[in-house]
Amino acid sequence: DESVETLKNMMQDAQIDADLKAEMALKATEVAKSIETEGKIENLIKAKGFDDCMVYYDTEGVDVVVKTDGLEAAQVAQMKDIILKETSIPVENISIVEIN
Repeated sequence: DESVETLKNMMQDAQIDADLKAEMALKATEVAKSIETEGKIENLIKAKGFDDCMVYYDTEGVDVVVKTDGLEAAQVAQMKDIILKETSIPVENISIVEIN
């Protein structure tokens, strides 16, 4: 939210040249897409029965923090499958962290 607000404020500055404004608009679009993707992944994981989870997504990787008393291999596979379907992130850049 802070990143989007900062970009928005900077884009409204009349002293910024058109090329920089275009670059910032592209960055704002990327941030919005990341937020949307995070939300979608979170909702799909929650639909699998995990009430508390957070997803952090960028072009380099995906981190999932999930509250659980223990994950089974099949559950981890389900989460990775969701992420692979929703992003182009390679499986080795997916991290799933359990918290109790």
